[in-house]
Amino acid sequence: MRQWLCGALMLAAGSAAVAADPDQIKPSRGELLYTTYCVACHTEQVHWRDKTLVTGWPSLRSEVRRWQGIGALDWSSDDVEEVARHLNRLHYHYPLPDR
Repeated sequence: MRQWLCGALMLAAGSAAVAADPDQIKPSRGELLYTTYCVACHTEQVHWRDKTLVTGWPSLRSEVRRWQGIGALDWSSDDVEEVARHLNRLHYHYPLPDR
């Protein structure tokens, strides 16, 4: 009985470790779009430099829309929103409007 209980606890602990593993977390659509199309030119420094054009949520969304246009990416409004949300979570931390 004691061995069974010990085995069950080890199995449960292993399952919890896998669930908490950050590599198992599915990336957001915004993160996937950004890493696929933007990260080649944008280092992390571009998001915290002194001469940023992003001063709040509306300007962040506007800059994402502008740059996807420059890149001829043809993103939908939802794609722009998702990339802006990803960048906001990662770098900017501006208050977001309700969806």
